[in-house]
Amino acid sequence: MSYSAETPNEINEKRGRRFTDIWDNMIKGEKQSQGHYSATCIHCRQHWKFGKPHKLREHLANHCKKCSKDISQYYALLVGKKMGEETVEDSEEEGEERPNKKPKQTNVSSFFEPKKLEKGKIEDINRMITKTFVMCNIPFSTVENPWFINLIKSLQPGYDPPSRRTLSGSLLEAEVARVNIKINHELDKESNFTIGKNL
Repeated sequence: MSYSAETPNEINEKRGRRFTDIWDNMIKGEKQSQGHYSATCIHCRQHWKFGKPHKLREHLANHCKKCSKDISQYYALLVGKKMGEETVEDSEEEGEERPNKKPKQTNVSSFFEPKKLEKGKIEDINRMITKTFVMCNIPFSTVENPWFINLIKSLQPGYDPPSRRTLSGSLLEAEVARVNIKINHELDKESNFTIGKNL
């Protein structure tokens, strides 16, 4: 396998765009299934057997220590805006069944007429739940507990809590990306800023 000596910026300049294609920062490997390939990060050489674009974006946004700040911030913006959306196809590829959010017992939502929520409202609740679980150190499995689901339904009947996999995966990654962007903006505003250690 040979690696290109060109940087992502040089490649993108030839194509007249900046970081718009995840494969500008990845080496596309062998085809693993219909429309899916193995992938290797050109910066840190991390490898994925199945190079799912959303996972590759999350890597560049939050985890790659060798890509440039521009690349990291660009993908952090993308991941943050995605609000942790997950497709059915993503779950099926992992060979996992999507959890049934309806408990066997009578659900409190059956006593309310659920009002369809706007996408923005759902995203706001998703963010608040993600922050709450992290800051309160609540196990992610709690989100699938029937009592927790009934609590949420009693407060907002039109909202369906995310699965544990979505909460601990794409929603958490999106929040990490937004926090990193905020930190970088704060650091950029500072001048003569140094990190020291008290003796």
